[in-house]
Amino acid sequence: MNNRTATYSFLLGTALLLFMATIVLSTSVLFLFGVSVTAASFWIGLVAALAAMGGMVSVFVSSRRRAWFFSLLAGLAIVSGISYSISANTFDLSFDGQTYHQEAIVKITEGWNPVHDQPILKPPGSKEVEEMDNREVLSAFHLWINHYAKGPWMLDAVMYKLTGQIEVSKIFNLLLIASSFFLTLAAIQTAFPEKKGTAIAFALLAAFNPAVITQSTSFYIDGQLGSLVLIICALGYLLYKRYHVWTLLALCATLMLLAQIKFTALGYAGLLGLAILVLFFFYDRRQHIKSMLVWLSVSLVITVGVVGYNPYVTNTLAKGHPFYPLAGKGAVDIMTSNSPHGFKDNTSIENLAISLFSKSENIATPHSPTWKVPFTVTGKELAVFYSPDVRVAGFGPLFGGAMIVTCLILVALLLGTHRKKAAPFLWISLALFVTVLINPESWWARYVPQLWVIPLLIALAVWDLQKGFFRHAGKVLVVILLANMVMVNASHIIGQSGANAFVKKQLEELKASNKTLVVDFHHFNAVKVRLQEAGIPFVEQKLDKGEEVKGFITTRAVYLLK
Repeated sequence: MNNRTATYSFLLGTALLLFMATIVLSTSVLFLFGVSVTAASFWIGLVAALAAMGGMVSVFVSSRRRAWFFSLLAGLAIVSGISYSISANTFDLSFDGQTYHQEAIVKITEGWNPVHDQPILKPPGSKEVEEMDNREVLSAFHLWINHYAKGPWMLDAVMYKLTGQIEVSKIFNLLLIASSFFLTLAAIQTAFPEKKGTAIAFALLAAFNPAVITQSTSFYIDGQLGSLVLIICALGYLLYKRYHVWTLLALCATLMLLAQIKFTALGYAGLLGLAILVLFFFYDRRQHIKSMLVWLSVSLVITVGVVGYNPYVTNTLAKGHPFYPLAGKGAVDIMTSNSPHGFKDNTSIENLAISLFSKSENIATPHSPTWKVPFTVTGKELAVFYSPDVRVAGFGPLFGGAMIVTCLILVALLLGTHRKKAAPFLWISLALFVTVLINPESWWARYVPQLWVIPLLIALAVWDLQKGFFRHAGKVLVVILLANMVMVNASHIIGQSGANAFVKKQLEELKASNKTLVVDFHHFNAVKVRLQEAGIPFVEQKLDKGEEVKGFITTRAVYLLK
């Protein structure tokens, strides 16, 4: 990389990435040796990131290396400081985040080892409780916590162990967004060295994906998936432009992290890794294919056999399928009740099309999506993006229109004379689209956040072309995506800010009441942690529906003051 911006961005983005990958890897190895989660993994990750940063500076920087190192250190401090401040001062108000995600983080932080300890059990009836060993860990979300992938929970548990503040653990969402921005910036600057402003704009658009930003202050994990897929695209391109061991190491680390997000992410990681191998086979004159094959094979063994031992190996041994409880014998259907009416009778492509060209709504059965005129927006549509997991048209009200423009540009490219120049962007887009198609629930934006990147890649493919149609169409597409991103992300931030202010006020009033707080959490144990960290004493007991109870905002937990 001869471009200073590209080099700095690559080094900073990779350092952030390796920091997180080392935490997950060290925690996984400790689990295998019977050691519970420890804050030491944070320091191991930090030392590894700084050592890697020093090593990369010695390779990619030819002069003033000390100044470069301290400049990168300042960049890390700024990114980490901003991310910490946002995470520490916001509450996760999502349904899943306040239930099984935080429940899992708490269990792991308290010492539960998912590899060696017995599985978390379903809370039994009172008579059964008396017969059970006190060491047995109970949770209403035992199925998900026992059998789901645990990469994000490992990161969060390490940070919770270190700080004693569970909300700070959301920092990794923001660090991954930062890493994806810097690495995408490095890739675009490498492709267009003379267009720094363009590179920054495209990198911001890609990293600030609405499906990612709307989950950034929650414990939802799909945003991390979106950031990691974007990083893989950037690293794949950088590796093609200059084959280097540091870039290859970063790619393997990203694939490892991606596979630990959720079951579908393992499939995404496998497909994207295979796509990069295939592209190198045809475009790299087979110079590095053997080396890449060795690296990716070793990475696969570590990803599944070490870091992913729980759940992929343990699920296979105990339940006969690596993706249990969503596949295999006794699989649980979590989608029928969450899908709009009629979606279970359609093909996945039909549902994706319906979702893209309907009004943005957070609906499920028995409600049906509402078709809309493309490029139109209503205040009601924007209001739903207060939520981190909008179901129908979850990328935003203008994204369907953006996809129409994308298809027009794509057809013109394929029929025109610029196919060869646009080939790298087209191949990456194709690989991403395949990862979308393999997901039967691609209609739900949070399950396929990588779809957002495809129109951006097509816009990049034509950005440098001088022909009138391509030049203007590319700009129109970027303007549409920018307007969509700003509207959705602003709506989410405004909505979450108001809700967070209400929660803080509620906690202050409860603390100042000097009354006995009686709480029925209804499985929203995030509220329990919130009260404990705020220093508010409480008594937990079941509350009858007839009592005049009050609720905690965005939860089903209720309370009485006596």
